[in-house]
Amino acid sequence: MVLVEDRAAAAIRKRIKELGLSQPKLSRMAGKSASWLATQVLTNPESSIRYIWAKEPTTLERLLRALQWTPEQFAKETGLEIPSLSRPVDALPVRRYRIPIVDAGAGLPVWNEGGEFVILDLPELRGKPESELFAVRIQGDSMSPTYLNGDVVVCWTQGQPESGRVVAVHQHGDGLIIKRLQMVGSQVMLYSDNPAYPPMLLGEYDRVYGVALGMWRPVR
Repeated sequence: MVLVEDRAAAAIRKRIKELGLSQPKLSRMAGKSASWLATQVLTNPESSIRYIWAKEPTTLERLLRALQWTPEQFAKETGLEIPSLSRPVDALPVRRYRIPIVDAGAGLPVWNEGGEFVILDLPELRGKPESELFAVRIQGDSMSPTYLNGDVVVCWTQGQPESGRVVAVHQHGDGLIIKRLQMVGSQVMLYSDNPAYPPMLLGEYDRVYGVALGMWRPVR
């Protein structure tokens, strides 16, 4: 008899292999540290998925997107149901947010009529004041495959910049950049999801300006 835990872990490992990914890469695509999948999800899939479903729905959505599975496909392959994600989108309340947007590498976003704005209704934004939200338009491929050139990453100024989270950092003299924050010993490091780019140390005058909540990809 195959336990649900064994079946779920085996199904996720098989899917990772089919997609040509690695466990650390999938963890980062879900917005977590490189060891997250191995040490938390795969060791106890049922409890982990229930916790993420209840406490971190955005992480669960990112995980499914990275695995290229719908909630129904996930349930079929792993044997783990995800009740809340099966609700029709129309059943969710919709509020459109008007969010200031700035290109990566440019200055800070402007919360007045003179700046550029984007109108979005992402579920991750609900309950947060517009005055605490801003967006950064990705330039280049340093955060690929998580974010592509032209993607718009929405950030929250009051978010907790924990290790493994994607953050918007205002670099002294260089404007805003989008990177993944990692603690290495006592040092705060900034990583690109594209391994072609080396990590960098958070500078003395750099400031974590916000934590990524969601992403909007314009039609190409």
